Amino acid sequence: MKRRSFLRNALLGTTAVAITPSAFLASCDPGVLDPVVTFGNVGGLAVPEPPFVNPIASLNATSAIGASLDAVKNSEVLIGVVNPTFCFGYGNSIWGPTLRIRKGESVNIDVANHINETSNVHFHGLMLNAGEDDGVDDGITNGGSRNYNFTVNNRAGLYWYHPQYGKSAGKQVNIGLGGLFVVEDDEEDGINLPSGDRSIFLVLQDKRFNEDASMFYGTNTAEEMVGYFGETIMINGVTGALKDGLSQRFYRLRICNGSNARIYNLGLDTEDLVDLGFYIIGGDGGLLENITADPTGSIYLAPGERVDVIVDFTAVPVGSFVELKSRQFSNAGAFQGAAGFTLMRFNITTAYDETYTLPGSLSSIVSLTEGDAAVTRNFNVSNPQLNQDYAAAHADAGDMHEIEGEPYTAGVSSFNVNFGATELWEFVNNGDEPVAMHVYGVQFQIIERVGGRGNIKVWEKGWKDTILALPTETVRVVIPFTGAPGRYYFCATNLEAADSGMIQAFDIV
Repeated sequence: MKRRSFLRNALLGTTAVAITPSAFLASCDPGVLDPVVTFGNVGGLAVPEPPFVNPIASLNATSAIGASLDAVKNSEVLIGVVNPTFCFGYGNSIWGPTLRIRKGESVNIDVANHINETSNVHFHGLMLNAGEDDGVDDGITNGGSRNYNFTVNNRAGLYWYHPQYGKSAGKQVNIGLGGLFVVEDDEEDGINLPSGDRSIFLVLQDKRFNEDASMFYGTNTAEEMVGYFGETIMINGVTGALKDGLSQRFYRLRICNGSNARIYNLGLDTEDLVDLGFYIIGGDGGLLENITADPTGSIYLAPGERVDVIVDFTAVPVGSFVELKSRQFSNAGAFQGAAGFTLMRFNITTAYDETYTLPGSLSSIVSLTEGDAAVTRNFNVSNPQLNQDYAAAHADAGDMHEIEGEPYTAGVSSFNVNFGATELWEFVNNGDEPVAMHVYGVQFQIIERVGGRGNIKVWEKGWKDTILALPTETVRVVIPFTGAPGRYYFCATNLEAADSGMIQAFDIV
């Protein structure tokens, strides 16, 4: 059976509730979270709309200098969930603390592991030398710990940290491990951006729950092929999320897609369905050069990507609400964008005579071109071999997905990059499903998208560390390799794809 036919057949029968793997047993013991490998439906695709009545959690912020992260097993009542549920967390929360640092400062972070399985920490988007960041083969065993000590050289921006060990990233991130990493600098301080309670961080994740409201993670082979989707949206660890008590003012929203596989097409509508749109000011690697002249109506955000926007609530009537939505979209395979749904609600409760004006310019960015690259590399991320028979034969081995025809082999580097070189990388997706790719230890610039959407989106015009290639798209990026010699990685941000082989290692020499 061809991959497209198999995936469509797997989808048949999926409704507004997740399809629970029959072998899964609801329990606080993480050892039973892995179901028997079977073919089946891809669950959690439809997202029923809950009542938006649960106050959104304010993410705890702490300095990255002297921070401690304790990865533990929790049984807690999540906001919006009736019964206690098993989850992982850094401390007693399903989502870890927001770590803050200024550019040029050195972090000192102690991480302890008490989740009864090996884990690690990847600082997604930070420009770190090999060895300062965990690769997929670098593990902290249960009961062990590691100290991370490095200097932050990134521009001001929103980054994040999460496990990426071996074949367990999908499970560990989905059931609670992750957190934001915020870098600040003098350039951003000098720009008049909404701050204080008008600067809001949002982490988007989709989860699955059993009928007894306990959360679970367990994939069948179909889901290992295309990714794990949940029918319940959580914002900062809250279901049915509400941000109450807002005024008729401008607000800054800094959004991270922390989902395993789901792509969001973000939109912003008033109660009367007026499209407010977003003034886009930044992406993965910090601020853009200029703010968009007119608000943008939709933003595609793949797993691992971040976006920084300003929204204008000045004309929203007091007593009404604004909804953050994921709009319907097409051209993203059999499992993405078929229906739109609401993510959360903002309640406007206070009148205000706003005097804020949007800044004219934001930042200075030296643009890279194809001529800056001494080497061009082409990576086919289409996975054309991935049909039912291939998946059945490779599911247990964890080498189902490939980059340029090869699944990841632990401890093996695929190629060398010269220290200090600038290269052009082309990510080619001629397959049926979308692919998002992330490169460790660097920030790069997208110079061209060929096929599909055919252009570079506003939020992609600054520095990036993650790209989205929809079917038929080739995304071309220029990467300065400034990290010290050593081993680095690039991988799919669809965590099930990464866990089953869609990773490669390379050495800077």
